[in-house]
Amino acid sequence: MENDKTTPIIEAARTYAGECFQTGLTTDHQYHHQGHTERVCKAVMGLGKAEGLSDEQLEILELAAIFHDLGFTETYEGHEAVSRQLANSFLESHHYPEDKKEQVLDLIDVTFPPKVPQTLPEKVICDADLSNLGSPDYLKYLTALRHEWKTFLNQEYTDEAWYKLNYKFVKSHRYYTAAAVKAYDQQWNTNRKQLKKLRDEHRSPALDKKKQSKPKQPEPEGAISNNKSAQTMFKTSLRNHLDLSALADNKANIMLSVNALIVTIVMPLASSYVGNHPPLIIPMLVLLITCLTSMVFATLATRPIKMEGETSKQAIDNGTSNLFFFGNFYKMDFPAYESGMLEIVSDNKKLDRSIMRDLYFLGRSLGRKYRLLRICYTIFMIGIISTVLAYGLLMWISPPI
Repeated sequence: MENDKTTPIIEAARTYAGECFQTGLTTDHQYHHQGHTERVCKAVMGLGKAEGLSDEQLEILELAAIFHDLGFTETYEGHEAVSRQLANSFLESHHYPEDKKEQVLDLIDVTFPPKVPQTLPEKVICDADLSNLGSPDYLKYLTALRHEWKTFLNQEYTDEAWYKLNYKFVKSHRYYTAAAVKAYDQQWNTNRKQLKKLRDEHRSPALDKKKQSKPKQPEPEGAISNNKSAQTMFKTSLRNHLDLSALADNKANIMLSVNALIVTIVMPLASSYVGNHPPLIIPMLVLLITCLTSMVFATLATRPIKMEGETSKQAIDNGTSNLFFFGNFYKMDFPAYESGMLEIVSDNKKLDRSIMRDLYFLGRSLGRKYRLLRICYTIFMIGIISTVLAYGLLMWISPPI
């Protein structure tokens, strides 16, 4: 792992990663090995420099690239968490600054789907990690990956299924940075055409005959899965909904904290004055009721919804369930989930319905959160005003002696 410019922490990380790869991998690791990591490091530095990143950002990016797949040296499934753990332990042992360490860990995390990169460094490392899609050696890498999946995941594909799966993936992929588009897009397009040709060459004759006998139905105009503008709009809306949900939870937590402080600290202090001036019990009760009621509505706003955890085959067939939401599948066994998911992603109409249901019910949940929060804040506002007015009125009518 060598580049034209380095720092002591980079050198130490390269040495450490090299030793891990030498001792932790087998000859069956034909794709996720040291060579792949070196290619990603080279790509991340090239793209980062082309995008004008600083030396500090480039160092953080290269560290993330060195560690992003190091978890394969210990496990194949679940390697993501191991990669992060190895990076965290190494950087802590070398007293790497905490803020920069967290940036490295965040960059490692974003290379694992389905996370979407937001910052420029995140986009750079995601483009570098999939730079193989725009490589002249792409088909060679694809063969190596197929061997790994068969060996470590027990996933064996026919030629037809393999090329169909990867053609769909390559076709849907887009690079995030202008530098990656310039560097890889032309070869990416060539690889996409090669995959399409291989898919068609290995297509089952029976399937071709069936397609010839049945006229192709046009995709519905404006379908999400065939409309890039609609996909972008849904992604933007989903991100905005998630941000609004986090904001609502934060507002509810603020109300819970404020009211808890009033109940546990202010109320006991105020109660000491009631003995000397009994009428003060009235504003105290008003304040106590206000706080407790506000806490109830704030808690309801953040309380998780009830989830079944299972989805029937009938619901999948009818397209009335969303398997992309964990609450609909966490009790299902993997074969049932896999079967249902494959059925959804192979049917554009069902996939469109799942996307729409995801956004719709997230919006419904947001509407409930904000309605309860509005009630919570209204009660708190009215209660505080009433408490102050009641206290002022009592002080005017019956001032303490």
